[in-house]
Amino acid sequence: MTRTRILLVDDEPGVRLGMKGYLTQHGFDVAEATSVTEAQEGFRMHRPDVAVIDYRLPDGTALELLPRLKELDAAVPLVVLTGHGSIELAVQAVKEGAEQFLTKPLELAVLKVVLERLVAQRRERQRLAADRSRTARTQVDPFLGNSAAIRALRDEAERVRDSDSPVLVTGETGSGKSVLARWLHEGGPRNEAPFVDLNCAALSKDLLDSELFGHEKGAFTSAVAAKQGLLEVADRGTLFLDEIGDMDVAVQPKLLKVLEEKRFRRLGDVKDRRVDVRLVAATHQDLQVAAREKRFRSDLYFRISTLILHVPPLRERAEDVPVLARHFLAEMGAHRAAARWSWSPTRSAR
Repeated sequence: MTRTRILLVDDEPGVRLGMKGYLTQHGFDVAEATSVTEAQEGFRMHRPDVAVIDYRLPDGTALELLPRLKELDAAVPLVVLTGHGSIELAVQAVKEGAEQFLTKPLELAVLKVVLERLVAQRRERQRLAADRSRTARTQVDPFLGNSAAIRALRDEAERVRDSDSPVLVTGETGSGKSVLARWLHEGGPRNEAPFVDLNCAALSKDLLDSELFGHEKGAFTSAVAAKQGLLEVADRGTLFLDEIGDMDVAVQPKLLKVLEEKRFRRLGDVKDRRVDVRLVAATHQDLQVAAREKRFRSDLYFRISTLILHVPPLRERAEDVPVLARHFLAEMGAHRAAARWSWSPTRSAR
């Protein structure tokens, strides 16, 4: 299980040592910063689940830091600590984005409870968002049918579902690769986090770069504001890259860095950010041939093909056609019946 990441911002070494030791002992992954500047860099780099910030820092205060961190990622809860608390200061901190305002000296057990509650609340919001995304789409069983080919695919998929390694789904266009990718996510250990999909064939190099990695304000002419990339959106969840064989060769090294180091850089930024995603990629191409022809990086192919699932075309499992036909006809009938019921004169008059 992925450990909860905490960014601890305090310029007193003794305070940091005590807090880090206690939190690490209780299962947290703690990164440290000693100033406003270091805190912003650490926030970008480590992508914490919660940041704990001392009010007074050598180059500023928490009130200056809070809006900067919220601009980087508004979803991360922020906790402010101070030895000189007041109602006015607490109100101001909350207005600037702090979820909690705690005064020193602070019992570490209390801090642990606060952090666990904030992390649980954040993950619940992510889960609800993921649920809304799932219910917004029609769920399709990728293994409808009784053929030996589809049963073999189910067995292979069940074996790799709980793995955290990248999965490459191969198969012809329209064979159901994206349906299988979503099934892998929803049945896997990351199913409470986002499932984010991107079709690499539908975007130019520059658009793909911006969509995947995001950009900073002023990175290019039309970049009037900073933008999160889909990698950041998918943090802790699954990133599905459809038709990865069509990914521009200039973007491929950046994706390789994400897989090898779990780091990436927004367009126009000079510092790396940390991200934790499971990659599921799909293609209708033979990537081994593409690698030999220098259209696809061989090192990237090696990384994404740790686990391979091949979706057979329907012509190779003709015995499944009646099963699929009955399923989709029944589904269409149910949708039409629901539509008639929702628009019936009797119901409208109620």
